[in-house]
Amino acid sequence: RKQANFKGLFSKELKNLMYGFGDDRNPANDTVNVMEEILVEFIADVCQTAGGPQRKTRLSIEDIRRALSRLPDAKKLARMEELLFMQEDIKRARA
Repeated sequence: RKQANFKGLFSKELKNLMYGFGDDRNPANDTVNVMEEILVEFIADVCQTAGGPQRKTRLSIEDIRRALSRLPDAKKLARMEELLFMQEDIKRARA
């Protein structure tokens, strides 16, 4: 299967995240590119795991919860749950 080209898709956000975590205001492009490769690979792995052997075309939140429920990803799952709760809380506040 041909891999899509996502180069540069997250570079602006990654630069801001890297700065927020103590890197230089303008990090080296090579560093941002490596971080972006790692990020895209992680997202692809989570999506493939969430899709499971049936390879659904559309993933649900439950699929991603199941994929992140493995022990090494417990912190990521907790953060996802927190963000989903905050999203619902904002929806209720707007209503």
